[in-house]
Amino acid sequence: MVGRASIAHLASAATICTLIMLGFSAPAEGKNLKFSLISKDIEDINFINAWRGCSDAARRNGDECLHMGDTQIGYFRGQLEAINKAVALKVDGIAISVTNSAFIAKDGLPDALDRKIPVITFDSDLEPPDQPLRRTYIGPNNFGIGIRLARILKEKAPKGASICIMSGGRFDPNLNERIAGIRHELRRTPENPSLNSTPESAKSPLTGENGWTEDDRCPLYNKGDDNLGLSQFAQAVQNTTTDFIVPVGAWLLGDPERMAKIMAIHGPRAPQLVMATGTPSDEQDRLTRKGIIDGYVAIDFYRMGELVYQQMRNFATGENVIIAEETPLRIRMGGDIQVGENPM
Repeated sequence: MVGRASIAHLASAATICTLIMLGFSAPAEGKNLKFSLISKDIEDINFINAWRGCSDAARRNGDECLHMGDTQIGYFRGQLEAINKAVALKVDGIAISVTNSAFIAKDGLPDALDRKIPVITFDSDLEPPDQPLRRTYIGPNNFGIGIRLARILKEKAPKGASICIMSGGRFDPNLNERIAGIRHELRRTPENPSLNSTPESAKSPLTGENGWTEDDRCPLYNKGDDNLGLSQFAQAVQNTTTDFIVPVGAWLLGDPERMAKIMAIHGPRAPQLVMATGTPSDEQDRLTRKGIIDGYVAIDFYRMGELVYQQMRNFATGENVIIAEETPLRIRMGGDIQVGENPM
């Protein structure tokens, strides 16, 4: 299996060559540069942390990193408006966490490239057909995050169980990759660890493979709305046939007290909770120690933001050096913490 990082590197290298041939020009030395970091949701703490990393790194060079986008209410249409605004501001680079690849690939990104503004993606990449529109991707291997979540599930239920996956939007590339990683890993067997699940089969819900099934009502999609996510969670925990609830993002932690109360109502009958999150808060770790959260895979968004700035600056100054560092992960199950390893 070709790793996502390798695919992204090859696509990025081809795109760089194309842009150079088209006459991409670097700014004059000594110019203070202005970059746009476009989030899925500018009020989301994870994206705020990514912007802080980008902004802090930019200030050290006398540059500026603007946080642009919309709340979850505007969703991908808000991203298109942010791209258009960034282009109008004549920024020196754009980084975007993609909500709907086809939508912004049709409108928005082509205009940025026409203006010779280097574009990269972070956290959530463009779909493969649209990847020539960006120079490279900075962030975690989202398929690998799904694999790590699945390994926590397998550790807790070696013979399989029933799960309910929670996600944001139906078109979010990174979240769909995490779901695919979960399904891929839970379908694998020791006898045939790499071939018994394909990208196509990973799109289909689990129906008993290795003892794993998905609730018919899931995945549950909240479009990045924390309140909707918590309401869906309150309904999901009432299903006595569900063993695990698996959010592939951190929406439930928008109100950790409410989440804990929902779990407490159902006590030992409540499903276990295994989730993907951003940088863990003290409250999140407290909930994990208490057993309310049974395991998580956490992404360092601040470091991601620093890497995003470094990459945008590289391209803006004509260096064309692709940063190889992957965003750090932290994996926790119960009291154990470990640094994420390559799951492939």
